Amino acid sequence: MQHCTEQVGEITLSQTKRLVLRRLSGEGLTPFRAYRGDPEVAKFQGWKSMDEEEAIGFLTDMEATSLLEAGAWTQLGIAVREGNALIGDVGVHIADNESEAELGITLAAGAQGQSIGFDVVEMVCAWLFVQTKIARIVAITHADNKRALALLERTPFQHTHDTIDEIDGTLTPERWFERRRC
Repeated sequence: MQHCTEQVGEITLSQTKRLVLRRLSGEGLTPFRAYRGDPEVAKFQGWKSMDEEEAIGFLTDMEATSLLEAGAWTQLGIAVREGNALIGDVGVHIADNESEAELGITLAAGAQGQSIGFDVVEMVCAWLFVQTKIARIVAITHADNKRALALLERTPFQHTHDTIDEIDGTLTPERWFERRRC
C-alpha cells in the first residue's frame, strides 16, 4: 500500500493494486451525483441527495478542506486505479481529542459485491493509523444494512454495542463497531 503520492491535478492519499483513495474534486461531479442520487445507495446513509449546484459546492469544499482536522468530517474519493473513475467516497471524522476516528463508506451500486468495500476499509484504516495518533476507528451502521454488517464482520472491526438513535425524527437501530490500533 502506498501513501501520499502526487497525481496530475489531485493528491492520491493511498492506493492498492485496484483502488485509489484521493481528495474529491469537481472532476468527479457526474459519478458523485449518480451514486449519491441512487435511492438504494442512499437508503441507509445520513445525507440527502444534492442538486448540481450543491454537489459542486460540496466537492469544491472537500477539495480545499484540511485533511484529518480534529472535530471535522472530511469526505475522500474512492476511485478505480485503472482509469481513476470515481466509484464512491468515504467520510472520516477525527474526534476533538484526536483519540479516535469514525468512518462511513458510500459505494456506487455497480461497485458493490466485488470486495471493493473490504479493500476500502483496509486501505483507509491503514492510512489513518499511519497519518494520525488515533487509538481506534469506529464504524456505525443501521442495524438493517445487511451489506454493511457483512462487510464489517469480514474485517478486523469488532461489534461493540447496539443503540437506538433518533435520526430526522425516526428511531433508528444502529450497530457500532470498533477497530483498535495494533
